[in-house]
Parts: sequence; structure tokens; C-alpha cells
Amino acid sequence: MPTATIKEVAKLANTSAATVSRVINDLGNVTPEKTQAVLRAIKELDYNPNHAARSLVKRMTNSIGIIVNNLHDPFFYDLLRGFEEGALRTSYNVMFCSVVNGDAAMKEKYVRLLSNGIVDGIIMYGSYLTDESAIHSLTESRMRSYVMIENDISELRCNKLLVDNVGGARQAVEYLVSQNHRAIAHICGNPNKKVTQDRCSGYVATMQEHGLEIRDSYIQRTSSDYASGYDCMRRLLALPERPTAVFCSDDAIASYAIRAALDCGLRVPQDVSVVGFDHQTVLPDRYRGPEITSVEQPLYDIGVDSVTLLSSILDQTRENDPVTKLYHTKLVIQETVCKPE
Repeated sequence: MPTATIKEVAKLANTSAATVSRVINDLGNVTPEKTQAVLRAIKELDYNPNHAARSLVKRMTNSIGIIVNNLHDPFFYDLLRGFEEGALRTSYNVMFCSVVNGDAAMKEKYVRLLSNGIVDGIIMYGSYLTDESAIHSLTESRMRSYVMIENDISELRCNKLLVDNVGGARQAVEYLVSQNHRAIAHICGNPNKKVTQDRCSGYVATMQEHGLEIRDSYIQRTSSDYASGYDCMRRLLALPERPTAVFCSDDAIASYAIRAALDCGLRVPQDVSVVGFDHQTVLPDRYRGPEITSVEQPLYDIGVDSVTLLSSILDQTRENDPVTKLYHTKLVIQETVCKPE
């Protein structure tokens, strides 16, 4: 079926092609009645404007660039769904750039690429401590509309969507204490991530508030690979006084910690309880253990909100005063915690 032309739209709406163009490009100076006639004709003819030409008129690409770490990581499943849903709710397309293992130089390269007129705005998921240079490159670029997710540089005035990671860790440890656990260990996440520091801080603060001993041997640190949670758990279980519960910095680490416990012939949760963080929809490497009790962060909502916030700024339907939004977490109780026997 032939594609409708702008002249056919103009004929059906009983107006000129120039007027149709003004409606399509939102240039104003068209009466409400004539605007409605054009919109009805566009719908009836299923007319699709030439977005390339429209971009030249408005000097906009109608695209948003999104920079994330390791796009293939199952952790991003819900966040990506949120980005896509946000795009469906707006007039913007999304373009993804994946950075392997938080490579700072690669992030800066993507910032330079996207800031060169390819997109109208940028969303950066920046949980790595090394992201600061890329973030400053973004602030110094020609890109004036952007949103940061999960990296809060205090002196940086921009739109920030943040998760209460300290509060989430507190929820996890408080729940273990409520289940009569006193010997509670912590397996930290990637040492290059700010969220790792925040979650460890929440663990330490809550243990101190309950007067519980924080042993050096009870705080295990993974490498940048979450699979090293397996060896961390093995070390904890080999201690003369092994912990009765372990709070893991994320669900990927928790999944490997549980595998280690099961491989040692222990039961989860009867012999050792485990709590994760993220409430991850898809766990890595075909995990088949019990459903993990975990602290849920609203990744889907953050994905939707980031795109809708940025699109509203680009469309000038809201003031461009920087927004900082803190998302609270929720403990999801499943199968990996019980009272110590």
C-alpha cells in the first residue's frame, strides 16, 4: 500500500502542506480547528512524517542516549524494560551504549559521541567510583539535558535518580536480627562501586545499633566478579565460629554464596540464612537454588522515570531545575531465611 504524502494530508484536511508541516513540527500559528483537522487526516491516512526532515526543522533528533555498564548483565533486565516503557510513553527513541566493566575511557568516548548532535539528551547509569571523569566530561559537553542514575556527586547540579542503598542494607540486617540471628556476616560487592560502600555502611551501622560484634573475618570482599561470592562464602563457612546468616551486597553474589553452602553439604536456610539485594528477576549462570530473600530496588520505575523526566525537560513541559529523587527499597521475603536452629 503506497505511503500517504503530506500533500494528501493537506487535501483531506482542506489546508496547505505548509500548515500540515507547522502542525507536525509544533511550530504554532495554526488555529485549534485547523490543527484538529490535520491530526484527523494524519490518523485517517496513517501518515508517518519524515523524522529526518523534522529533526532538521526542530534541530532535534527525537532520540535519547542511554549509557549503561555491561548491557548483557541480567541485573539490567528490569531497568531496560523501564527504559523501553518510558520510550513508548513519550515521542522519543532510545539508543543504548554498553560499557564493559565500567571502563571510564569508554564512557567518556560515548559521552563525546552522543554529545555531538546524535541525541537530544543522555541518561547515564553511573554506579562506578571511576565514573566521575565521564560525568565531568558530560557536564562540560554541549549536552545540556541529562539524567544521572545511581551516582551522586554532591557538587554536581543535575538530575539525579538515586536508590537508598544504606536504608536497604539496614532493612536486610534488621530482618535477620528479628529472626534471632546474632552472628551476621557480610559479603561486599564490586569494590569499584559506590553502592557497595553504601550497603556495607548500612550493614555496619545496623550491627552497631544492636550491639552486635562486627568481626573482621565476617566481612568478605569479592573481586569485580560476582562469582567470587562462592569463595567468600567458603571462607566464612570454614571459620571456627561460622555465621548463622550472611547479607550479600547483591543477588548475583548471593546466588553464588548459596551454591557454596549447598556444595559444603549445608542447608539453606536451616544451617545458614542468606539475604541478597536487588530482587533480581534473572539470576546469572542458571541458578537453581531456593528463591532468595532480597531487598528490592525499583529498577523498572527508575527506568521509566528517567526517560519521562528527560523527555519532559526536552519538550519544555517542565522547568529544567535539577531534580534529585531518592527511591526507597522493600524487603521481599522468600525462601533463604529462617531462625537459627
